[in-house]
Amino acid sequence: MPVFSYFRPSFLVAAALAQPFTRASAQQIDTARALSALRDARTVCEMDAGILWKRSLCGPIALVDPQTRLVIANDTVAGKRFLRLEDAYVTTLPENLYVANTSFRWGGRTWTMVALPLPRDRYARADLVMHEVFHREQEALGLRQPDALNNQLDMRPGRTWLRLEYRALARALESLPDPRQAKHHIESALLFRAQRRSLYPGSDSLEATLEIQEGLPEYTGQRLAMQLTGEGPTRVARYVRDYETTPTFVRAFAYGTGPALGVLLDQFAPNWRDAIRSNRDMGVLLAQAIQFKRPRNLVQIAQVRAREYGWHEIDRTEAARDSARAPAMRDYRARLGAGSTITLRQSKDSLAWSYDPTELIGFDLYSTIYPSGDFSAPWGKLTVEHGGVLVQNDFSRIRIGAPAAPVETEAREIKGEGWTLMLNTGWSLRPDSSRPGSFVATRIR
Repeated sequence: MPVFSYFRPSFLVAAALAQPFTRASAQQIDTARALSALRDARTVCEMDAGILWKRSLCGPIALVDPQTRLVIANDTVAGKRFLRLEDAYVTTLPENLYVANTSFRWGGRTWTMVALPLPRDRYARADLVMHEVFHREQEALGLRQPDALNNQLDMRPGRTWLRLEYRALARALESLPDPRQAKHHIESALLFRAQRRSLYPGSDSLEATLEIQEGLPEYTGQRLAMQLTGEGPTRVARYVRDYETTPTFVRAFAYGTGPALGVLLDQFAPNWRDAIRSNRDMGVLLAQAIQFKRPRNLVQIAQVRAREYGWHEIDRTEAARDSARAPAMRDYRARLGAGSTITLRQSKDSLAWSYDPTELIGFDLYSTIYPSGDFSAPWGKLTVEHGGVLVQNDFSRIRIGAPAAPVETEAREIKGEGWTLMLNTGWSLRPDSSRPGSFVATRIR
């Protein structure tokens, strides 16, 4: 299974060296907020009592400071030294673990990890922690899905119809006291979804996959945050409206659609969480709940309905976005598409990577630009600070622009514009026969 780390919503953190921990160093962290988050997680877990997913969400949680690698946890690991901090425990994270919002194995158990600092807002804090708690339980629930990149959502038509869907979902949430009005806006959202997917064959399965992998955790976080704080669906609606401004939706769109679809399903199909295990498309379940059927004249109806949600304004801003990023896209195509490159090949299972999901750029439908990130595989480690790296969406190939200076093919450390490649012993660069002037990392036999 691949090891990867990413942040919700938009922070990339590199692992730092572990440092000795003391009570004084723990005080450099906002321990009051961390302790409050752990208590809220316990409260939410006890309030839920396993009802939401028919499984307890109680379990070990580690809140980790990326700089010091200090851990404030609600549990301990056998053989690991801890300091007691009120009703929590303080220790350091092992050096071989990335700091990320994710689930991870530690001391023979699966833990939730959340990177500090935490949001000030209690609702957002509970949402974040319980989102990651769901990831810890996701495999046991039979709801873990592979990573799915949706590059069609970085293209102008894909983004336009997605933004319209966000607006319709938000209005549906705001209209819930009136089921008739809510259904009208749900129908609009489903029309926009159907129109978007009709433009990109195969996108329905890609989008549904990411909505299970990330949309369900985000729904769970917000559903439990509402239960904890007493806030209602209008809070989710506000979140969805804000989410429309996310820079890129390639690996992030489901954080916006997931909670909206889930809360609406709670209203119109209360048993949907049982059905999702066999029908893994939240949109399909919502369409069934309101008896929505895709019209034959989908394009015309969707275009007319789009005016109700600000189509002209969205179209204008998306045109401006395309124009603004055109020079950068030309540069990426020249350097990483047609230029001299270094190619790194690996299986997905052998790759570990860390990146910001709200930065990803769709190069085409099958490969993605990661503006920055850390990548490691049997060949070694690649650190990209800026300038971008081209990654095939099945993760079998990573490509960086070759340096202007002559490449020392036997060197262990190779540097280029914005990146550093450290090759492991037994690996070197060899000319790439398929790309003149380019190289490929090769195991020395």
